[in-house]
Amino acid sequence: MVDIDKAKQEDALLYSSILEEPDVIVLETCPECIIQDVSAIDIYEGNIYILDDKVPALYVFRRDGSFLRQIGHQGRGHGEYWELSDFSIDRENGVIYLWDDALDMAHKYDLRTNGYISSIKTKRNGYRSYSMLYLGGKLYVDRTSLDADSENYLLKEIDGKTGTQIASCLKADDYNRGWNFPLRLPFSFFYSKNTDAPKYVELFSDTIMAVTKEGIKPYCVVKSEDFVSKKRMKKLISDCGTGEEFNYNVSDLHEEDCIFCISRFVELDGMVSFQYRKGDEIMYLLHDVKTKETWVAPSFKDDYLFENNNIPLDMCYSDEEGVLSVLSVDFIPYFIEDVIDKGHLNPKIDEYEKLMGIKGDSNPVLFFHKYKSRSK
Repeated sequence: MVDIDKAKQEDALLYSSILEEPDVIVLETCPECIIQDVSAIDIYEGNIYILDDKVPALYVFRRDGSFLRQIGHQGRGHGEYWELSDFSIDRENGVIYLWDDALDMAHKYDLRTNGYISSIKTKRNGYRSYSMLYLGGKLYVDRTSLDADSENYLLKEIDGKTGTQIASCLKADDYNRGWNFPLRLPFSFFYSKNTDAPKYVELFSDTIMAVTKEGIKPYCVVKSEDFVSKKRMKKLISDCGTGEEFNYNVSDLHEEDCIFCISRFVELDGMVSFQYRKGDEIMYLLHDVKTKETWVAPSFKDDYLFENNNIPLDMCYSDEEGVLSVLSVDFIPYFIEDVIDKGHLNPKIDEYEKLMGIKGDSNPVLFFHKYKSRSK
């Protein structure tokens, strides 16, 4: 359990407290890979996989940032996708699944040959599904609805060969305080996809779930007296309406001092970190799994790069070696204006000259930090 109310309040959490100085990965910018948004990211066999759902496209980069290839293409032909919102890698077999939320279909490609394999068509039984995970021969796909129907659940478990739904998981009333309307986050609702037990958490849930081959089970409960209540959510759901009158405005919660929207979950070396909202403020949390110590702050700063700057560099991927954070395209102009042009960038940083040369229309920049030894 993570108890927010007992956490140590900090002005800021610092990367240097748990991580080493980063390797800077400036992603190549070329006509074949103009990234508008990083909506999902993974690393497999030394290559970096980035999904841009605005293009849409799945790009592959080498670890040095050079562009390698694109997987599949948009279209209506054989082996093509229409819209993309998520992806998942079968690491054992070297296969990637691209989730086409417009067609309710997972497209399979061989990562070693880059060839199209097949597509798995699923049945839509709600509104659109945006997040997908492959694990142990099954697809787990989120389910949303515009109606308070009797099948008010959040996850579909689907046979990875036939596309047939074999189970319904996580009732919205029990798990997500009744909410099951379509709201998306910048990244998937699934986290730690590269592990044996990926994690899943919804917008108004206080419980992070683990998806395993044996089933879905609670991983961590986030406790706080300020967590949005089921009574408050009932009123919010009523105000949103249903069906054709549906309006998913949740801005009223931003004006209240309640906690909701756990996201950006990453598993570090013996620690976990995630974001959450408290009213209109985004908060960052760091929790030591062994000692149970918890720290919260309104920012998590990469103090190796610069000081006294609020440009967010959100953690978006972690493995046994380290953690990856991203400077998104939306913040590159501010990074240039507030850090580079004002001389705030640390000149000792890896790839300093290359980082100084980025432009307003450059692709995102990644920072990979190895973990500090916990014995220090």
